[in-house]
Amino acid sequence: MPISNRRREKQVRVAVFDNEPMARLAEQRLRQMGIPCLTRCLRGGPGLWGSGYNLPHDLLVYESDQSTAREVLELGPSEDPENPEEAAAAQAASDSNLGRILVGAVLGVLFLVVMVSVFTRPLG
Repeated sequence: MPISNRRREKQVRVAVFDNEPMARLAEQRLRQMGIPCLTRCLRGGPGLWGSGYNLPHDLLVYESDQSTAREVLELGPSEDPENPEEAAAAQAASDSNLGRILVGAVLGVLFLVVMVSVFTRPLG
């Protein structure tokens, strides 16, 4: 397919990997087979967390290459991305992470309040 036609073609997610090295390995396998692809960091990245190394990454390919890419990576048939169960699981994971962040923030504020009260007491 000519490059000009590919620019108009939709990119689709083939898989989500737990970390960047696994996503880069899959990307390398696809590129060796001549399938153009792109990895993308999910949930932040270098500007937000300092390093995207241990964050989930997804792998995108052109829609016409999706079935070939899944075969090369031995992933099996494509799942429906609009699957309500998958969306609910992703939302639950996101909510649990948000809860952990809030608990951490509250503990951090409590620690700061205790430290300020200890060091601002008058000696005597």
